[in-house]
Amino acid sequence: MSTRRILRAGASTAVAAVLALGGGALGAFPAHAQDFGPDTCRQGFVWRDARPGDHVCVTPDVRSQAAFDNSQVPFRTQADGFCVQGFVWREGWVGDTVCVTPETRAQAKSDNAQADDRRLAVRIWADDTNGRLELSGDHFNVDGRVRLQIILNSTGTVEWSQTVTAVRNAGFAGGSFGDVTGNPFNCGTKNATARAIDLTSGRVTASIPVGYCVNFD
Repeated sequence: MSTRRILRAGASTAVAAVLALGGGALGAFPAHAQDFGPDTCRQGFVWRDARPGDHVCVTPDVRSQAAFDNSQVPFRTQADGFCVQGFVWREGWVGDTVCVTPETRAQAKSDNAQADDRRLAVRIWADDTNGRLELSGDHFNVDGRVRLQIILNSTGTVEWSQTVTAVRNAGFAGGSFGDVTGNPFNCGTKNATARAIDLTSGRVTASIPVGYCVNFD
């Protein structure tokens, strides 16, 4: 279905759950996939770890550079706390006075600006497209496959499933999608839930209430 249009999340937006998905008929997910809660990074990124709790997602080489810069503090810092000539404060956060090259400080600023886009905080929401239920999501792995499911509350069975590709869409973090299911949006009773699964990592979103009132094509 279409990924060219994504409805903005409104009051019904469900922020991603930080659950690990396992077993069942969904198939196996990569053994390396790990869930670090809302700060999990998209594929190809790791925490910077320039200090405890520094969960800005960066490339592995940037994390290695941060560790090296931390180790050089005694050699790059003057007695007054300022940097020796040729180095500047990193300023990765307020109070970060580790002395680094100007290029590394610029990199830290850039990484901070892209922090949200690099998080794998998968989420899904539902909205109306010309009277039809549309499921949208973002914060997925870019160009990764995402499995959408609608599960009937009364039986716990998957009544509808479809796989889409999460791609870059302006205004949305990471990989995103918008899929018009074909089901009427206003079904009355919310007798089912919908969720999305990032097939690259195995992360699953929170389940959101939806109405299921017709068979899908």
